[in-house]
Amino acid sequence: MSQGVQGPLTLVSAPAGFGKTILLFSWEALGTWGSPVRHITVDAAGEHATASLQSVLDGLHLRGAGLAEEPALVLVIDCGDLTLTPELWDSVDRLVRGNASVRIVLLTRADPPLPLYRYRLAGTVTEIRAADLAFTVEEAAGLMRQENLELTPAEVAELCARTDGWPAGLTFAAMNLAGKADTAQAIREFRGDMGNVAAFLMTEVLQTQPSALRDFLLRTCIVDKLWPELAEALTGRVCDRRSLEFLSHGNAFTQRVPGTGDCYSYQSLFREFLRAELLFERPALVPELHRTAAAWFAQNGHRLTAVHHAVTAGHWGDAARYLVEDFDFAQLLVGRRRQLLKALVADLPDDLEGADAAVVRSARALAEFDVDRCTAELSKARRSLEQGVPPRTPTHDLAISVLQAISASLRADVTTALDATLAAEAGLGAASVGSRALHPELTFLVAGCKGRVLLQRGDFPGAAEAFAEAIAIADEAGLHEALAEVFGMAALVEAVWGHLRRAGELAAQAAAPAESGARLDEPQSAIVARAWVSADQGELTAARDLVHRAGDAVPTFDVRVLAALAALVRARVLRAGGDPDLARAELRAAGNSYRGGTDDWLGQSLLVDEAKILVAQHLPHEAIAVIEHSPGRHQVESILVLQRAATEVGVRGPALPSPVTQRATSLETQIDSWLVQAAESIRAGESGRSDLHVERALRLAAPEHLRRPFSDAPPPLRTLLQPTGELMRRHAWLRAPRSTRDGGADQSTRSRYELVVTVALSSKEHEVLEYLAELLTTEEIASIMYVSVNTVRSHVRSILRKLSASRRNEAVRRAWELGLLPPRPET
Repeated sequence: MSQGVQGPLTLVSAPAGFGKTILLFSWEALGTWGSPVRHITVDAAGEHATASLQSVLDGLHLRGAGLAEEPALVLVIDCGDLTLTPELWDSVDRLVRGNASVRIVLLTRADPPLPLYRYRLAGTVTEIRAADLAFTVEEAAGLMRQENLELTPAEVAELCARTDGWPAGLTFAAMNLAGKADTAQAIREFRGDMGNVAAFLMTEVLQTQPSALRDFLLRTCIVDKLWPELAEALTGRVCDRRSLEFLSHGNAFTQRVPGTGDCYSYQSLFREFLRAELLFERPALVPELHRTAAAWFAQNGHRLTAVHHAVTAGHWGDAARYLVEDFDFAQLLVGRRRQLLKALVADLPDDLEGADAAVVRSARALAEFDVDRCTAELSKARRSLEQGVPPRTPTHDLAISVLQAISASLRADVTTALDATLAAEAGLGAASVGSRALHPELTFLVAGCKGRVLLQRGDFPGAAEAFAEAIAIADEAGLHEALAEVFGMAALVEAVWGHLRRAGELAAQAAAPAESGARLDEPQSAIVARAWVSADQGELTAARDLVHRAGDAVPTFDVRVLAALAALVRARVLRAGGDPDLARAELRAAGNSYRGGTDDWLGQSLLVDEAKILVAQHLPHEAIAVIEHSPGRHQVESILVLQRAATEVGVRGPALPSPVTQRATSLETQIDSWLVQAAESIRAGESGRSDLHVERALRLAAPEHLRRPFSDAPPPLRTLLQPTGELMRRHAWLRAPRSTRDGGADQSTRSRYELVVTVALSSKEHEVLEYLAELLTTEEIASIMYVSVNTVRSHVRSILRKLSASRRNEAVRRAWELGLLPPRPET
C-alpha cells in the first residue's frame, strides 16, 4: 500500500470480506504519508455521494498542475460493488493520466471500467487483489491466537484450506470454534451454507448480483471445476474464457485453477452456500443440472466425475454405462480411487436392469471378496446382452472376461481359473493398443490372476513372469499400493521356488513405501514371503512373529493363496518346535479351507507336509494313505513322500522321476530328492552312495542357506547329519542361522524385478562346472573323471550354452550368481 501511493493509482480489488477497508485504515495508522488523505464512499444509502465525488474530481482537475510542487493529495474512493457513471470513470482516468498532485486509491469489489492494461504498460498502477489479501497459514495462526484459540499446525492448515485464506471466513470460523472442546471436528463441520457465513454471503455477495449473473452462479455451482463449454451446457448461454476471467475479477469468489488456462472454480465456502441456495430455491432443477454435467464430463474424458454427477442425479443407468464404457469399473478393484468408487456405487440398486449395471455390481462384489455374488451378476450381464439390453459390444465382452478371470482365480479349481485367465489375456491382446495403454488396471489385474493361478499350480517360472509383468504395469501406471502387493507376491514365488536371497530383496521392495513414511502398510504377501524365508533358513522366532503379523494385514485377492502358504509356515515352525500333532492339525484345517484340486500344487503341499510329519512320527502307512487318496498323488513331491514312507517300512518305493528335467521344481524338492535317495541308499546298504547324495543336497542348499530340508530329513540320515559329523564340519553354515535384521534385505539393491531361471545341468555337467571353478584344465578334468578330452569339451560347450556365457570364467561367475555352485571361499 505504501508503495502504491507513490504512483497515480492503487487498485484494491477483491470480493467482500477480504479486508480492503482494514488494509487502508492500517496503512493510515502507520502515518508514513505526510499529505492529506480524503475519503469518499459511494454506496446505495448515500444519495449525494455520486454528485459529491464528481464535484471533488472536477475541483482536482481545476487545481491541476498548480499543486504539482505541493505534497500530493491521496483520494480514497470506496465504491464497493456499485457501478459509477461513465462520466465519473472518465474523470478518474484523466486524473490518473494527467495530474501528478493526486494519488487515487480505489477500493472495489469488481474491476472498474478503466484502461488497466494501459496503466500496467505505463507502470502507473499498483494492484492489490484477493490473493494478496488472503491470509497465509502463519497469519491465520496469529488470528486464532488473538482470538484465544490454540490450534495445532495441522488444524490451522485445514482451516486455511477450507476458507482459502478468506479473512472474513477465518473470523467467522474463530467465532464458531470458541468454546468447542473438539476443535478438529468443529473445523470439519465448518461450512459455507450455515450461520453467519451464509448470512454474509447472501447479503454481501449473492443479493448484489444482477439477476442474470445470479442465475449463472446458481446453475454452475454444482461442479467443482468450471470450463467455458461446461458453463454453456449448464446455463444455455454463450460463455467464453473472457467471461470467466471477468467473473474472477468481480464479487463472485471465482478463481482460476492453478496450472490451467481456462478452468475456474468457486471458493469452497461460497460453493457450499450456492448449492444450498440452489436446492432451496429450485430443487427440481438440481438433478437436471447434474445429469447435464455428467454428460459433458463423460464426453470430455472425465469419466469418474461423470459417474459422480450421474449418481448425484439419481441416474444409475448412466453411471453404470460410464463405468463400463471406459473400463473404469476396474478402479473399484485396484488404484488410489478404489475407496472413492466403492462409496459412489455402494447404493447401486440391485434391481437395476441391464448388462452395465450387472457388470458394475459384479465388480462391487469382487471388491468385497464375494465370489458367489460376482458370479451371479456376471450371469445376469450375459443374459441381458443376449436380450440386447444394451446392445452387445466388445467392451462388454472384455469386461465380463476380466471379471470372470478374477472370480475364477479366487475359487478352488485352478484349471478353470487358468482357462479363464488365458481367455481374458487373449481378449486384452486383441483390444487396441491405445485402449490397453489407457487402462493399465485391466492388464494388471489379469497379470495378477495369472501369477496367482500359476503359483497354485507350482509353475514357478510362469508365475514369476506374470508377476514381473504386473510389477512393470503397476510401476509405470503409478499404482503404488498394488505395486507393493505384487512385489510381495513375486517375493513369495522366489521364496517357494527356493531363491531365498532374491525373495528377501523383493520383499524389501514391497515394504519400502511403508518404511519410507508413505501411508502404506507392508502387504500381507511380503510378510508371508519373509516368514517363509525365515522358516527355510531356520530362523524360527522370526518366522513365528512374521506369520502372526500376516494374520493382521489387509486382505487382497491373494488372500486364499496366502492363507495356505502361511499355514505351511506355521506348521513347519510348530514341527520344528516339537509339536508335530499341532502342526498336522494346522495343515488339516488349512487343507479343509483351501480344497485343492488335481493340478493344484499348493493344495497338495499341505498334504505332503502332513505326510512328512507322519513318516517322522513312524506312521508310514498313514502317510501313504494320505498321499494315495489325494488328487495330486502323481506330483513329484508326493512321490518323494511315498519313497520316504517306503524306506521307513523297509521296502522299495516308487521310481523317482528326475525333478530337474521334468519341470522347474523348487530347490527344496531338488534337495529332498537327493536326501530321499540317500536314505534309500542306506536301506540298500550303499553307504558310500548316500554320502554322495547328501553332499549333492548340501551343495544345492548352501548358496541360499536353505536349512529346513535337512532338519526334516528322513530318519535314516540323522546319523550323517550329527552336529559333530564330518558333513557338518565341512558345511558350517548348516549349524546356525546367520544374524539378519528381521529377514530383510537392503532396499537399495534392486528397484526392478528380474526373472531367475533355474538352469537344468546334468550331473556330469555340474561336476565339470565345479572343476572349472577350481581352474582345472580340460586335460586335468578328463583325467580326474576318467573320460576323454573331447567328452569334457562337449560338456563345457553345453554348460556355456545353458548359462548364456561365451567363456569359462563367465560361466563360473554366472553359476555363482544363480546359486549353482557353493559360495566363493572367503580369503
